[in-house]
Amino acid sequence: MSDIQEKNYSQMKSFVDRNHWANTEKTESNCKRIDVQNGKFTCVVKVYETGTVQVQGAESKLREALLEAKKAIENEENIGEMLPFEIERFPEVLKERVPSIDPIIVRFIEEAIVTIKAGSNLGCAFLLGGASEKAIYLLIDTYTAAIKDETLRSKFVTRTSGKFISRVFDEFKGSFKSSQNKPTGYGWTNDLEIKIEHIFQFCRICRNEAGHPHLPPNLDKGVLLANMGQFVKYIEDLYQLIGYYQTNEAKV
Repeated sequence: MSDIQEKNYSQMKSFVDRNHWANTEKTESNCKRIDVQNGKFTCVVKVYETGTVQVQGAESKLREALLEAKKAIENEENIGEMLPFEIERFPEVLKERVPSIDPIIVRFIEEAIVTIKAGSNLGCAFLLGGASEKAIYLLIDTYTAAIKDETLRSKFVTRTSGKFISRVFDEFKGSFKSSQNKPTGYGWTNDLEIKIEHIFQFCRICRNEAGHPHLPPNLDKGVLLANMGQFVKYIEDLYQLIGYYQTNEAKV
């Protein structure tokens, strides 16, 4: 396989996998092939030795998306693991997956996309941190309201009021992990750190670097883009937890 073929094939495969489309790989005499399926629609992607990408299949949203990826890859629009047109769809995807999402979160993400496309890494980091912080506060407010015992709720409010977001999150995490009931089926019992905390802490630290001039900014565009790529799932997980505490008591 030539270098250009390997590069373009890897990007197409990564794009398909990120969208969680069923797919199978095949090697043919003059190309590498991916058969992609989404619902009732099927497309074939072929990548040749020259790097040329060919998309075959009937007209569908699947084919449109694959053609967008082909266009971006052949124009050498390779930034980290995300393609530019994917990033631009984040606000739309967030509203599709989380219909009840707070509009402030969506607006911050829209502005973050504008800034990173303009080359402003610091602006992107600050806005991404703002979106994350808004979502975390929504979660903690919902959790607080779900504590029905007035004495316990008052104690939790005292521990979290007027504190920096990092301290507030630590108090929430401690209370959540020791609580008597948790959502099931999401892996929440052991995976709070993986599902939420890692992205939250990354966004918080980057926002601090961007917002405090005494700290030397050291924000890599590729790293920002990679974490933006995980942001949709992060918000989705947060809202699953919010939904749980909207309908269940927090037994702390």
